[in-house]
Amino acid sequence: MPVHTTIAGTIETLEWGDGPELLVLLHAAAAGPQSLAQLAALLQRPGRRVVAPALNRYGATVMRDESDRVRAHGDVLRACLALYPADRRMLFGHSMGGLIGLMSGGFDRLALYEPVVTACIADETALLAWDRAIVARADIAAFVTAWNDTPWQALPESARVRLTAAAPTLIADMRAVSYHDLPLAKIRNVEAPVLLLQGAQSPPINHAITARLTGLLPNARRTVLDGCGHMGPVQSPAKVAPSVAEFATS
Repeated sequence: MPVHTTIAGTIETLEWGDGPELLVLLHAAAAGPQSLAQLAALLQRPGRRVVAPALNRYGATVMRDESDRVRAHGDVLRACLALYPADRRMLFGHSMGGLIGLMSGGFDRLALYEPVVTACIADETALLAWDRAIVARADIAAFVTAWNDTPWQALPESARVRLTAAAPTLIADMRAVSYHDLPLAKIRNVEAPVLLLQGAQSPPINHAITARLTGLLPNARRTVLDGCGHMGPVQSPAKVAPSVAEFATS
């Protein structure tokens, strides 16, 4: 995996293809760029460079300013735009990656799979309580079971070992994302076309967020994918890719 030294910090990436079109893939918390490798392969085409950066403290990526976790992830994305000049830029963001993508400008199109934007459902107190109870437990097994469609004990032992070792970073990201107060005015000012992808089997909080964002964003449409949960881009990339591919070329 290439490692780039930038003014903002060190960034590790996965890269596929080359050309004047750039597609950036942003991974979820508790994942990494490798989690989107199958999706990247399905989205490759001539003239398109696909880049999946590791967000801050994933892999070898370390930003200089880590005082705010969400902003540090955003710094990774902004540095990628400087590293990869392009005639046309599209972003795909999954979960935490969707929040980071929605916060950042510079893209012609945004495809967001269940972005965790809790600020837009501040009035949904029961749903927020569900999410923040998981955050308060600071238990990576509980987080994975709740959000990742797979009970902790059903994961391969190698995955449990990896996630346990990374637990401090992942728990900090859980808290930062859950409590991130993205101003609704900023959401309403997003001019780029946005595709909001929603797994039919995902937790109710995800359905509420994507439905609310569809109303807040000036140029958005929402697509619900049957047979997918919150980890659809990782577990069912063949079901996610056609919607992204169609949106990218429309």
